Amino acid sequence: MEFIEKLKEEHEEVERELVELEEVMENPEVNYSNLVHVLKKLYNLWDAHEQKEELIFGKFKREKILVPVRKMHFDHEYLRKHKDSIKEAIESGSELKLKNCFESDVKQLIIKLRRHMESEEIGLFVVPFENVFSEKEVEELNNIANN
Repeated sequence: MEFIEKLKEEHEEVERELVELEEVMENPEVNYSNLVHVLKKLYNLWDAHEQKEELIFGKFKREKILVPVRKMHFDHEYLRKHKDSIKEAIESGSELKLKNCFESDVKQLIIKLRRHMESEEIGLFVVPFENVFSEKEVEELNNIANN
């Protein structure tokens, strides 16, 4: 299904940013401006992706599709807390605050974001949606994914 493939492609884009983020983190002399740049790019990708998923998950829920939609919503909320902490540290302008956040929230965000994407791909992206949704509904889902 087109909308599933689009979400998977976006997961791949997010993963590329996570790899770049890890590379920045592995350098003993952390370039904080590069770190901030990578995080902002990751946030932009993730925010757009999350908005699409929330719309799609809402459609699943309305159709009473038994996939772990509730868990996905919970994951999104939990990830948002890490993102908010990191964003606050970036906006503070304090290298010390960013360094402390880097050691906790950034590392946790990477781990949990990967776990979340894996969970979606295992538990959500394998559902035979063509047996659940009408052609019109699939078209609506595709439109959501492509915007």
